[in-house]
Amino acid sequence: MTYQVLARRLRPQRFADVVGQEHVTATLQAALRAGRVAHAFLLTGPRGVGKTTTARLLAKALNCEAGPAPEPCNACTTCHEIAEGIAFDVLEIDGASHTQVDKMRDLMEAVAHRPMKSRFKIYIIDEVHMLSQHSFNALLKTLEEPPAHAKFVLATTDPHKVLPTVVSRCQRYDLRRIGMRELTAHLERTTAAEGVQVASDVLALVAREAQGSLRDAQSLLEQLLATGEAALDADTARALLGAADRRLVVTIMDAVLARDPAACLAQLETLHTHGYDPQRLCRDLLEHVRHLTVFRTTGARDLLGALPEAEVEAIVRQAEAATPDELQRAFQLLLEADEALATPTRTIDPQLLLEMRIVRLATLEPLLPVAEILERLEALEASSGAGARGLQAPSGGGVRATAPGAGGAPLQSGPAAGTPPVPTGAAGASTIDGQWEAFLARVRRERVALYMTLAAGRPLGLESGVLRIGLESESMRRSVQGRESLELLGRLASDALGSPTRVEIGPLPAERESDTQRARARQREQETLADPLVQAAVEIFGGEVRAVRERPS
Repeated sequence: MTYQVLARRLRPQRFADVVGQEHVTATLQAALRAGRVAHAFLLTGPRGVGKTTTARLLAKALNCEAGPAPEPCNACTTCHEIAEGIAFDVLEIDGASHTQVDKMRDLMEAVAHRPMKSRFKIYIIDEVHMLSQHSFNALLKTLEEPPAHAKFVLATTDPHKVLPTVVSRCQRYDLRRIGMRELTAHLERTTAAEGVQVASDVLALVAREAQGSLRDAQSLLEQLLATGEAALDADTARALLGAADRRLVVTIMDAVLARDPAACLAQLETLHTHGYDPQRLCRDLLEHVRHLTVFRTTGARDLLGALPEAEVEAIVRQAEAATPDELQRAFQLLLEADEALATPTRTIDPQLLLEMRIVRLATLEPLLPVAEILERLEALEASSGAGARGLQAPSGGGVRATAPGAGGAPLQSGPAAGTPPVPTGAAGASTIDGQWEAFLARVRRERVALYMTLAAGRPLGLESGVLRIGLESESMRRSVQGRESLELLGRLASDALGSPTRVEIGPLPAERESDTQRARARQREQETLADPLVQAAVEIFGGEVRAVRERPS
């Protein structure tokens, strides 16, 4: 007797045998019980998850001599013929071989003929997305008004390539990837039925390599069983399947977290010696960083999947050594490396690219949390006794400094604070001078967003109980000209000035804008460099001021 591979020999013969697709099989069985079976179905999902199997089971359930029934009897002639692929009234068609419109037209003309011996004539079109535009058009009319004796089951891995007009005429069912736990449990049942003993860590390795595909898992398992070894260990399985030892992935991440690039390079050389694919390793690292992020964020082990206990313990340990921001940064850098490895050039060795990216990960300085940075700045401000004057920074200005801890990323100071008052005339100067800072301090305590807007402006003068404030940006002026904002500003100005005061917002006078751009930039740079907060930020981050630029409104 000719040997049959596991994927064919163990193909499910009942809906109950389908692994991991209960949301689809249960719905189809309910429709069969109620007698509400549609004329066309579209089954979508990754390869090897049961699309064609489900289509055949539906055909058997519809044409079973004891049916239509929620489960085929698997005893009648029709069930046997469909299982063996020799039923006259169940046609399995490959979409790739029917791209010519003439073939599809001939097929649709045959739909009108009644089935030879079964209840329904059933057309299973696999990889339907491969049909040409004209073939789809030839199929459309029949799908819209099929004869009562015809049923269509379309299957595809790329539903977005199927014409929307075709999808709209079908009941769509999305089959999902099968989880590692379900795959591992199914492989355990398979090995028990085959009478062979395979270690649980080997089955977990096979399930991981299959990436949610039952057919791939069965094929990989058969590849291992073909060795004929009575006891197959994990190291032999990795060598046969070309998979990396997960312990080495964990070791590389340990070296990255320990800031030890030499250890990283040593482990990469070990993997390279064993012929491991750099892109495969990069994706294993991406998956590992994903596990670290999930556990660091949720603390839930069950979200890690069916991983070996030793790997779970390593993930728990490593997750405590990195912040979520650092893990996100690592994931982004590895993702960029994976994209580069997916499009290699002749001038760059993939192993070289991966080594340099891992070295960069291992040499990045830890990120400081924003809350800690703010606490340091506030503590420095309090110790210096700067008060409201310490909040002052050049109007509209900002600072960019390169800090080693940010991996070369620019650091920009907070919103610019108000400058010393620059009223338009001598009378205004004598009235408002020295009180603008007190007013801004009150606004900052009351409403920070309002303070950030006014800090970029200038007092234009105080006359007859009216404080006029100039803002250069029209959008900034609109943001504070609401009734509620003006009433709040009037109350705060009255408190700061000691007399009833009303606030008016207007544009900066033309004469203030007539200064040359170069002179303004030079003054802004000098004021920024002299600002206490800027100096404190440079000292804390160990950086330097490279440029001073206007903050966009």
